[in-house]
Amino acid sequence: MTTPQSANPDLTAALSADIRLLGSLLGEIIREQHGEEAFALVERVRAESRARRAEPDKRQHTANLRATIAALDLPAKQILIKAFSNYFQLINIAEDQQRLRVLRQRERDDRLEESIQAAVRELRAAGVSAERLRTMLNQISIRLVLTAHPSEAKRKEVLIKQQHIAQRLAQLDSASLLPRERRAVLAAISEGIEELWQTRPTRASRATVADEVDFGVYFLTSTLVELLPDIYAELQEALQTYYPEESWDDLPPLLRYASWVGGDRDGNPNVTADVTLEALATMRAAARDLYLREIAFLREHLTQSADLVSVSEALRAALPNAHAHPKYPGELYRQYLDVIYTRLSTDYYATTADLLNDLQLIESSLRENRGMHVANGAVRRLIQKVRLFGLHLAPLDVREDARRFNAALAELFRAYGVCEDYAALPEAERQALLTREIISSRPLFPAEPRFSAVTEQVIATWRMIARAQRRYGKECIDTVIASMTQHASDVLGMLRFAHEVGVQHTVDLVPLFETIDDLNAAPRVMRELFQNEVYRAHIAARGNRQQVMLGYSDSNKDGGYLASNWSLYTAQERLAAVCAEYGVQLELFHGRGGSIGRGGGPTNSAILSAPAGTLHGRIKITEQGEVIAYRYSNPGIGRRHLHQVLNAVLLAYIAPPCPPPREAWRAAMETLSEEGKRAYRALVYETPGFLEYWQQATPIDELSVLPISSRPARRRSGGFDGLRAIPWVFSWMQCRAIIPSWYGVGYALEAFAERGDERLLREMYEGWRFFRTLIANVELDLAKADMGIAALYAELVEDEGLRKHIFERIREEHARACRWICRLTDQPELLAKSPVMQRSIARRNPYVDPLNFIQVELLRELRRLPESDPRRPAVLEAVLATINGIAAGMKTTG
Repeated sequence: MTTPQSANPDLTAALSADIRLLGSLLGEIIREQHGEEAFALVERVRAESRARRAEPDKRQHTANLRATIAALDLPAKQILIKAFSNYFQLINIAEDQQRLRVLRQRERDDRLEESIQAAVRELRAAGVSAERLRTMLNQISIRLVLTAHPSEAKRKEVLIKQQHIAQRLAQLDSASLLPRERRAVLAAISEGIEELWQTRPTRASRATVADEVDFGVYFLTSTLVELLPDIYAELQEALQTYYPEESWDDLPPLLRYASWVGGDRDGNPNVTADVTLEALATMRAAARDLYLREIAFLREHLTQSADLVSVSEALRAALPNAHAHPKYPGELYRQYLDVIYTRLSTDYYATTADLLNDLQLIESSLRENRGMHVANGAVRRLIQKVRLFGLHLAPLDVREDARRFNAALAELFRAYGVCEDYAALPEAERQALLTREIISSRPLFPAEPRFSAVTEQVIATWRMIARAQRRYGKECIDTVIASMTQHASDVLGMLRFAHEVGVQHTVDLVPLFETIDDLNAAPRVMRELFQNEVYRAHIAARGNRQQVMLGYSDSNKDGGYLASNWSLYTAQERLAAVCAEYGVQLELFHGRGGSIGRGGGPTNSAILSAPAGTLHGRIKITEQGEVIAYRYSNPGIGRRHLHQVLNAVLLAYIAPPCPPPREAWRAAMETLSEEGKRAYRALVYETPGFLEYWQQATPIDELSVLPISSRPARRRSGGFDGLRAIPWVFSWMQCRAIIPSWYGVGYALEAFAERGDERLLREMYEGWRFFRTLIANVELDLAKADMGIAALYAELVEDEGLRKHIFERIREEHARACRWICRLTDQPELLAKSPVMQRSIARRNPYVDPLNFIQVELLRELRRLPESDPRRPAVLEAVLATINGIAAGMKTTG
């Protein structure tokens, strides 16, 4: 999440004051908890780390830090870990508060960019008519999908404490605060810091799926359910301002949320059919409790008396015994709200529409009888919440590995004598077989269990989808995704299962293309599907729409940053062309991660950088792991994020398109992609001993036991290919090398420029938003990377020759990439044109560094200890604490 640039000295001073205040209060807590000696140790290490950063020659200070940390016992190391980890949490709070100050100042000065108002103003200036705008708004569907990827290192309980501190810190900005009130606020902040100090930052045991569902529900009910109605109100206000001749009272639900939490079983054996049903029940209960509280509030406030103001005949008809109501005589709104409360609490409402009908009966009556302000206030806000979140809070997507679906089909076909070896069939024969099976009326699933565990789990999943739709409505699960899709038969197999349980018309069947080869093959796969008559019938039933999901993480792990991004770009273009050819509306689903190496970076920049003509109104984007907490813990930050997303979609879909990139630029990108991929794969896949180096020079093995997710680190047993991209990126982030987001970029730029084409690269940077965004993302992670710290981790590699060979290649490529990024962007150093971000990184480095020094020392100690050594659990616990602290300091995990 980037920090806004600001040259306002008063605002900059406010940030410095907040950091000093929080640091001082943390220091007092350290003294109180552990004494002056502990505080002096923290200060000594902090001063040495700052001095190391300040000196060009870091060797002496590096040696001093290493000696100091090596001499400490485990309890002393744990105090340092706690001190620096909590400091980062507090810095993050202060920087968020600063960001909100800057945004408020810009809004006050009417110069806030990337907002809803800015987008509508730009559309009006571009000559977009009200009629066209309304038509396009009705076609827009943005769905942000919360996931439970194992990259959120913080507990919900810790996040809540941080929220309380942030709220108290914001109160200090009030100019009317009295001295006694200020003292009370400072005492509350100290209370929160003390609670953080005495609270485990990570779980004592591995998170369950139920814990992850609870985490998602927390953000949906505490932040998003309040935020989204505000966003719609601001959109309506902007439309009314710039298109005053029209009424914009009834906006379509163009921005909503969905969730994978409890539905994503890809590589997670803990997500069973029963667990998904429990997740749906939990979400429905949370929605019900939320609405019950609001209805109870309205019941206490809508006290209009029937002898003072009329009510509608429709409302009177709904209350035939109103005159005899014992509790609220003459107060018909309260009486009907009591009816709604009872109905909702007893699960009377079968659908969201049923609840809306009852609430709208009250709203209409108020409007008809001089109650406009009340109707436009809390009543309308509740109706908006119900429209956006429904009785199920958010739809749940179901995801499974296509290979498991195929294994189940193979076993079923073999058992029924349909095909002895389905997996061995050529693709064309598989498609023909599945087409016949889809048309067939013969049952596929047995009445009683009789197959392997995998097949029974697949059967249970599809039966669960049908059961959930019958119980909660068709909206509760409307998307089924097959990860690692490689063939059209992978999607036809899903259609066969959907037909079996009767949901073929009520779910989208979504291929997920993840590797570079699969992204390149995606248009061919979709063409084969669209040429299949039974699949076209399915598409027709779904409104001639097709979701296609693109995987950012695995494509990066497969071919490096340049090749991944270019493959994703060209795949979007070619998929859009295929869909247009067959008259199908394309809905791209972007599986973006939190870090740059997994497709992270500002969401709005990614939307605006996409190829022209690939956004057809509908778009889905994952919000993964730690991104959820960073974006939504503070409602003000969440509001800004949603403004940026809506701004980008409005402009990308409705505004006149930018000219396409020149053919010379595309050819250059093709070359850069190949050169970058060659360099990346030469290191990661073709260098003997690289996996050994990675396992020893990063905490990847230790990460696998960090209890932050219900999901294993690997999709399946096996080597590097089976490892998830998340721990791959997470481990390189911890050791500060961060190679997934930049390795191969410097080599590619240099190789291209040496052919005499450097001027073309500069043209691309100036004139092509996609290339400029790509370079900006690389620049950020190059600036965060630190080869001096990475060298400490390299020392953990036992084979000296291997250590020197691989680390020197990493160091050389980092220097090359830094040199060429600066040259391309015309900067003397990285981030010179982004001083706020540059200062943020510089502010953090002296405090992240000690945690890295401590982590290296603890890893060395841990790896020397036998598994049976009684000291091992405590050392491992300390290692895991450093992982959490470094993640906070870097503001990202994986």
